[in-house]
Amino acid sequence: MFRPGDPASTLYYVVSGSVSIITEEEDGRELVLGYFGPGEFVGELGLFIESDHREVILRTRSTCELAEIGHERLYDLLLTRLSLDAPKLLYAIGAQISRRLLDTSRKAGRLAFLDVTDRIVRALHDLAKEPEAMSHPQGTQLRVSRQELSRLVGCSREMAGRVLKKLQADGKLHARGKTVVLYGTR
Repeated sequence: MFRPGDPASTLYYVVSGSVSIITEEEDGRELVLGYFGPGEFVGELGLFIESDHREVILRTRSTCELAEIGHERLYDLLLTRLSLDAPKLLYAIGAQISRRLLDTSRKAGRLAFLDVTDRIVRALHDLAKEPEAMSHPQGTQLRVSRQELSRLVGCSREMAGRVLKKLQADGKLHARGKTVVLYGTR
C-alpha cells in the first residue's frame, strides 16, 4: 500500500481484511510492528505531526477493503460538516494510537529482555487473539510462515523454524508448513 518515502498525506480506515505495518532496515531485514484489521485507522501520523513522507511499510495480509481520505480534506470536514463528531473521531484515533504505543513498548521490552523462544511463544499467543485465528479441538490454529514469525520477533527464519521444532518436541504446539496449532488456547 505504501513504503518509506511515499507521501504521508492520506488516512486509511480498514473496512475489511488485514494489513501489517513493517519497518525495514537498509539491509532489507524487516520487523513487523503490528497487524491491523476492520475498524482501525492507518496512516494517521501526518494528521498530528508535520511529516511529508511515510516512515514504514503498509502491506496487505489478505484481501482488503480500505477507505481513504486526504489529511487536508479530513481537516476541512472536521471544521465543517463533521464538527460535532470531531471529538469522537479524534478520540477513536487517539485511543488506537495509545494501544499501538503500548503494543510497541511491550514488543521493545520483549526484544530487550526475552530470548527468542519466549518471544515466539508470546507472539503465537498474540496471534491466537487475532480475528484470523481459528478454533481447533486442541487449541488455536494459526496460519503463519516461519518468515512472518521471524519478522514479528526479530530473528532469522531458520531460528524461527528451530524454535517451532523445539516447541513441538516439548508438546506446546504442532507445526506443519504455515499451519501452527497452539495447544491449550481458546
